[in-house]
Amino acid sequence: MSNKLITESLSGKWYTEKRIFDKETDKIFFNSWLLVCSESKIKKPGETLFVEILNQPLIFIRQEDQSIRVFYNVCSHRGGSIKKEHKCVNYLQCSYHGWIYNLNGELKKSRGFNSSQLNFNDLRLKEIDSRVWKGMLFINFSSTPDTFKNTFDKIEELISPYKIDSFLFYKRISYKIKCNWKVYLDNYLEGLHIPIVHPKLNRALNYKSYKTEVFDNFSVQSGKIINENSPYLNDSNSYAYYVTIYPNFLFNIAPGRLQTNIIEPVNEKQCVVHFDYYFDSIEKSIINEDITFSDKVQKEDILICEKIQKNMSSRGFDKGILSGDYELGVKHFQDFIKKSLI
Repeated sequence: MSNKLITESLSGKWYTEKRIFDKETDKIFFNSWLLVCSESKIKKPGETLFVEILNQPLIFIRQEDQSIRVFYNVCSHRGGSIKKEHKCVNYLQCSYHGWIYNLNGELKKSRGFNSSQLNFNDLRLKEIDSRVWKGMLFINFSSTPDTFKNTFDKIEELISPYKIDSFLFYKRISYKIKCNWKVYLDNYLEGLHIPIVHPKLNRALNYKSYKTEVFDNFSVQSGKIINENSPYLNDSNSYAYYVTIYPNFLFNIAPGRLQTNIIEPVNEKQCVVHFDYYFDSIEKSIINEDITFSDKVQKEDILICEKIQKNMSSRGFDKGILSGDYELGVKHFQDFIKKSLI
């Protein structure tokens, strides 16, 4: 074992205090790229997707040129919401006073006003920056978002043994968890707990091959898969990759499948984790085995994370320590949190 520096972890208050949670929402989440879902949820021009993220109502719209644009679902008249349609639409209508917008967000009709009274350009729906990468939708609330391309070009290079472009969205499974969103991330970012908490996963991974690499705003964990003990396809490149993109989404990549995890913060003591499953052309029985295996691992993680959350409020805990050998990813993430809130 090396003599890498041991450092202190975040103290319990970082996981239990509302003022810190509110600061994270404002300074981190509203200024970061956030994964939303598979773009396959809106395939045809005029199809819409209504989502609420960080208590912000949004509408995703497939345009005539097949691009996707994202707007706040808030009418410029008096804050009404766009009417939800379960079919392809040619326009968007406010469900409060009936104002009508084109699919590109431009105001088309302003019921109750003479058009000569208004500057329609100033009254369009407010747009949010968005990207599509490998069939996945991302947004950024910031008016000056960080460069998207540099991060994802590097991730694509690192996971290049797998061509995830060919993976198709299968289903989403969500879990409500009684823990701070960072407790869940801390747990994900190290493999030290795997032999203790995840005995079945431990048999499927060569623990001695497990390693962590850190980059500017993400980290990558990887380990050799033991084919005969895993639920995944046998492959000559049998490595599992666990990619964490800050602040809150994960890619779990193994032969024949991609699983994305979105850790949605609810408050300082609760989060929801959305698992989206993508598969290559494989049999239904293998898909079911994969999902059953993942569900077991997830429930083991939930149990430990909820216990950790409870202990963060204990008088018996102030702050912990991090191993330079085994908890490099945790330290990197916690340093990102502290730096972001300065």
